[in-house]
Amino acid sequence: MQHLAAAIEELSTADPAALPFALVTGLVGGSGAPGTARCAAIAVSPLSGGVAETRAEGPFAAGLRAAGATGVVLYGRASAPVCVVVSEGRAWTEPAGDLWGSETGPATDQLLARYGSGAAVAVIGPAGERQIPYASIVTCRHHPLPRLGLGAVLGAKNVKAIVAVGDAPVPVVSPAAVSRLAASYAAEAAANQLTVWQKSMPGFGVWAGEPGYAPVNGFRDTTRGGGLGVVPDAIARAASVAACPGCPTDCIKVYAGAGLHQEALAMLGPNLGKDDPWPLLARCEQLGLDPVELGAVLAGAGMASGPNRVGSVSSAGMAGGPEPFPPGGMGGWLDRVERLPPARMASKGVAIPPFDPRVQPNLGLAYAVSPIGPRYDLVEHDLDFDPVEGMPSSFPEMRRLGVAVPRARGVLDVEGTARLMWLWSGLDALGVCVFAATPTRPLLLSQVSDLVEAVTGRRPDVLALGAERLRWQFAINRRLGFGPEADTLPDVFFDEPVREGRYAGAVLDRAEFGAAVAALRELLLAP
Repeated sequence: MQHLAAAIEELSTADPAALPFALVTGLVGGSGAPGTARCAAIAVSPLSGGVAETRAEGPFAAGLRAAGATGVVLYGRASAPVCVVVSEGRAWTEPAGDLWGSETGPATDQLLARYGSGAAVAVIGPAGERQIPYASIVTCRHHPLPRLGLGAVLGAKNVKAIVAVGDAPVPVVSPAAVSRLAASYAAEAAANQLTVWQKSMPGFGVWAGEPGYAPVNGFRDTTRGGGLGVVPDAIARAASVAACPGCPTDCIKVYAGAGLHQEALAMLGPNLGKDDPWPLLARCEQLGLDPVELGAVLAGAGMASGPNRVGSVSSAGMAGGPEPFPPGGMGGWLDRVERLPPARMASKGVAIPPFDPRVQPNLGLAYAVSPIGPRYDLVEHDLDFDPVEGMPSSFPEMRRLGVAVPRARGVLDVEGTARLMWLWSGLDALGVCVFAATPTRPLLLSQVSDLVEAVTGRRPDVLALGAERLRWQFAINRRLGFGPEADTLPDVFFDEPVREGRYAGAVLDRAEFGAAVAALRELLLAP
């Protein structure tokens, strides 16, 4: 992070394509341990204009380590489309003009044919090439780096793909300790309600919530439940798993040809008034578009229900109706998407994830204050602490972290939110997957430290590392012109209470929330 901060200090007035872009993993990546199959892309976001970091699970982290690297940093812009190849600890560019214009699946096929079936591929689609500001990067076919538009950053640099090639072993100080931790994780995961849900079909991307829990019509309709809890039989029968090396949880399921994470169906389904978002999910993966941002953009453009149109494209067609593309094909569809205004339900220019902050206000605090903008996995969600809806099995770990539990829904807890942000920021810095780890999953904080020590020989202070990482992100944002005035949420969350269901009446108090935002920011900036 210091390296990127220094580069941004030097280049802050330069062409955005000249700013650095990093694709990295942690020192535990590729070790074969559960929860270590994670990589991250870091740059300046074309959506927010601030620091950006987006993560992906899957095989790419192990592939990067097998190529003899923990990351690659790109500067400047190639004069023609290129592929960046990483192997034996070195990186170079090779021409990729023949791949420009390809969707992510065919491009991945061609790159594997060129560099070998064991290569790890991170590639942009046509959306990234066109620098649509919420373009994604797709790693290893079904594991996107989805948020904050970093596919557009690669497009601006004329980089079609980053390919890691090699079979170098990852150094592990104590393989026996890693094996013991893996066995412990597998045993605990079989009894943990969240990891059981993640592993079981249909998986953690298929869920439905009460009114007010998830968005319908861009968070404006709180009389109906959000999320999508059913997979059509034909799609379910063809489902598969996009596995993460070393992890038995198998979170990422593949439906209709696309890897499914936790947010996509909620944003592309009921949020848009659609019960068949599957074709659009597949299009997002192939074109390299963030489904969360796309869903928010379409909802904000008035396409949440009925025969609303964008140009000549019906909302039914865009959301997977009988005609997925208009006459003229993909290019015409992207032309119309490009012309849509930014998401209305956003903070720092980034779409609010599909978990309503009126119901979970501490998650809302993290949305507002986070230097990278709103992200649904900044902190453990409020309802997990609730005396009725929470997870009592995780309360001892939460108390060890210094978080008061149980905590009734709607109660703001600034210090607890700060500690949870430090925790997951530390996990992100280490490359440890939050969907395997503390406070509600099997890898407890002590075991995360045990794991890092077993691989590297060094024992981290995870919360201190997370706090330092957040301070660096704030420092970068200050250089880029971001101050506390950006730490807010859309008016709807303060002005319109949830109308129906168990969460009826939930709304944010503007003065109380504003004071909590200021207090949280002060805590996170304190040395």
